[in-house]
Amino acid sequence: MPRTERPLESADTELGSFAADLRKLRDKAGKPSYRALASRAHYSAATLSDAAGGKKLPSLAVTLAYVKACDGDEQEWEQRWRAIAAPPDPTGEAPYVGLKAFQKEDADRFVGREKLTAKLVQLTKERPFVGVFGASGSGKSSLLRAGLLPRLGQALILTPGVQPQDECAVRLAQLTGHSAVVLRSELTDPAALGLLIKQHDEDLVLVVDQFEEVFTLCGPAQRDWFVQALVIAPHVVIGVRADFYGHVGRHPELVEALEGAQLLVGPMTTDELRRAITEPAQLVGATVETALVARLVADVAGQAAALPLVQHALVETWHRRRGMTLSLVGYEEAGGVEHAIARTAEAVHSQLTEEQRQIARRIFLRLIALGEGTEDTKRRATREDLDPEVLEHLANARLVTLSEQHAELTHEALIRSWPRLRDWIAEDREALRVHHQLTEAAAEWDGDRDLLYKGARLAQAAELDANSLTEPERAFLTASQADGRRRTRRTRVVISVLSVLVLLLAGTAVFAATKTREATQQRNDALAGRAATEVMRLIPADPLRAARLALAAYAVTPGPVTRDAVLNADAARLARTVMSRPGITGRVPDDADGGELLVATGGTGPATIVARQDAGKAAPAMGSLVDQVVLSADDRRAFTFERSGEIGIWDIADPLHPRQLGVLPISRAAHGFGVNRDGTLVIASELLDGGPRSHASIWDLRDPARPLQTVLPSERVMSAAVAPSGQEVALLVRNDSTETLEAQVWDISNGGRYVRTSMRVPSESLDVAISNNGRQLAVRSSSRIVLWDVSDADEPQVWATVPRVPGGFAASFAFSTDDRQIAVLSESSVDVWDISAKGEAVTAGSFGGFRGSIGGVRYREREKAFGVIDSAPSTWSLRTDLEKVRRGLCRERAVELTDEEWRRYFADVERVPVC
Repeated sequence: MPRTERPLESADTELGSFAADLRKLRDKAGKPSYRALASRAHYSAATLSDAAGGKKLPSLAVTLAYVKACDGDEQEWEQRWRAIAAPPDPTGEAPYVGLKAFQKEDADRFVGREKLTAKLVQLTKERPFVGVFGASGSGKSSLLRAGLLPRLGQALILTPGVQPQDECAVRLAQLTGHSAVVLRSELTDPAALGLLIKQHDEDLVLVVDQFEEVFTLCGPAQRDWFVQALVIAPHVVIGVRADFYGHVGRHPELVEALEGAQLLVGPMTTDELRRAITEPAQLVGATVETALVARLVADVAGQAAALPLVQHALVETWHRRRGMTLSLVGYEEAGGVEHAIARTAEAVHSQLTEEQRQIARRIFLRLIALGEGTEDTKRRATREDLDPEVLEHLANARLVTLSEQHAELTHEALIRSWPRLRDWIAEDREALRVHHQLTEAAAEWDGDRDLLYKGARLAQAAELDANSLTEPERAFLTASQADGRRRTRRTRVVISVLSVLVLLLAGTAVFAATKTREATQQRNDALAGRAATEVMRLIPADPLRAARLALAAYAVTPGPVTRDAVLNADAARLARTVMSRPGITGRVPDDADGGELLVATGGTGPATIVARQDAGKAAPAMGSLVDQVVLSADDRRAFTFERSGEIGIWDIADPLHPRQLGVLPISRAAHGFGVNRDGTLVIASELLDGGPRSHASIWDLRDPARPLQTVLPSERVMSAAVAPSGQEVALLVRNDSTETLEAQVWDISNGGRYVRTSMRVPSESLDVAISNNGRQLAVRSSSRIVLWDVSDADEPQVWATVPRVPGGFAASFAFSTDDRQIAVLSESSVDVWDISAKGEAVTAGSFGGFRGSIGGVRYREREKAFGVIDSAPSTWSLRTDLEKVRRGLCRERAVELTDEEWRRYFADVERVPVC
């Protein structure tokens, strides 16, 4: 008796109908078994069974053999097969959104997030202020736009942009019909936003997508206004990238508003992924092969940021479908999830002429916001500043999204997935930063000559590619250069007049000579400053050539700018990337024995320990899915942060045989995780009951199998640190009753726990750290670092102040091993300050020109540091003894510039020796 066939999954699609009719043809032929059909058709029974299975379209040969074996009309079935298998119209609209976020009108296609949407809707009903957090690409924008908006009565959605006040005025004008200019004037007061919304509709919900733009694009004044306006407004939902969670936490009003009102967007479950893949296709009568569904789920399962990649891969697979079937073959032809975006972008790039490629490069770079301690993100640019033809070409490929006035990258996944764009950003990073500063300066310029560029900033901006500048930027730069020429001419006129007067009055000769020397010195300063800028450009590609030019610039004009050029060139010469693996922390391999280790975070797997002499061998592993590793200063213990929330304690004294010693039972580290020198003591700040209040716990790990917890009696702990000795801990604590901050040093030696020293610090303080010798406490805000001498517990005194902190909120810092210097990190530079003397710290050197963003720094010796640059661990010199550095460079061969090079960089300057 013939075996009963499985029911068709969908008989109302073209493929399902084709399979159903094949089965009817077999029934009409007397329903022979597939084994009997196989003997007539000369194809295997399994192949013939699959032909009528409805999961994929059989080949024409198999179809005709099946029909012939069942005595069907072969010509009719060939025509039918060709109608289904005909190549699709490549311009046909795909049922997937690709890289774009789902919009309100895409709600029917927004499948798989129903549970999360229901939670968000309920939370929005219950709480006046709600925060949606998730990784880039996790689907926050889609959840807000296609999930939440269709379920709200009245809603207004916007993104902050550079000027949130203007954005709010424009959106409210569109909603109410009032004048945007009038509304903008009313919005000067943050409370006005909530009042205007209430006047229109008390139930209206203000939805702010991409809230992280207030940290990447807005100035401090606009950011503070927007935050205050939102917490006062009646109903607000914000969507924030998870890596900006710490930035949100630095605004107490946001922390309070978000208490108990946060929703985390994580990875989709396997079932949700399957539905998101298959159901949009079913809406248009298409079918997705089971093999493709299984492959896609396997490729992205567990990845929080996979949604736009999946959607784009499905769009590309749709364009390669056969009939109405999306196949695994088409998916692989598109490059799969991993390569689909890059292939699309490369295909578009290859279609452009050489001139258009340069224009496209400038467009993409203008749409990038450089991260400060975070990933690079997208930014909006005005359409009128961009080439319309190339922009339209990029928009048609959905790499760029256009609105009436603006353009932006369709999704940040393009930054991560397209190697060419990443290379462009790395190559032009410093120029891009200078260009963005020029863009902001040009936008703020109102004709005031005091706002024009001068000196080094003008020299840097003058080096930018003129073709990449907009008209306002060119006008600003031209005005700055003209102003500079006026200053030069004025000086020359003064010199000329004085030269004439010297014939009449001999006494003026000294004065004229002085002015001549000043003019000559100004010229030399300008040329040396321009050479110093060129040094920073040369460092990534040719450190030795950069060093030669830096020495010459310093010889022409000794000063901070040329000094830093020499120090940076020296640092670049000595820097080296020790291993190109992602997320590595730990020891730096020593050339002498090659035996020291590196610990690499796993990301999608366990952390691994890699020693130089073991290259090519299997690396010892720790943990399962490790996102971060913290090492003790003696490199004998490691703490692995698992995605599950568990923190493992490991003995790595023998790096070839790591041993797990225990688990640290911390529910959630909120504001810091500090380890003493030998890893036997840990301090961590933990949230209380999921709210903004937090306490500090000290964990005694001398017996790591049985950690002993001591909770310090302090709430609202903003930051915590432990001294390397393990005898003291420092806390930054907010006092709710007085609304002030205190920095406290606790003595925990010999089992005690009491406040040894306490001092009030500014309310904008962010974190604390203790020096290696325990005598100094550093308190950092977004603009400066104050160092307190706490050696006298009864009378702590301000020892020194670091007056400038590049990177603002995202900055971090580290004491040198002898505590005489402090290194302050932004995303792309390290500023070293001398804190050996009391008073304002003195800048000892500024190190930049790194090819990529700095992820961290750790002093290994007095003037040698280790850190991560663009996820690759590197060592670099932080030597600030200029004369020592010059002597070292001068021992190199051929450090003098050639005559031709000297004339190129220092025209009309008498040659001086550099060593």
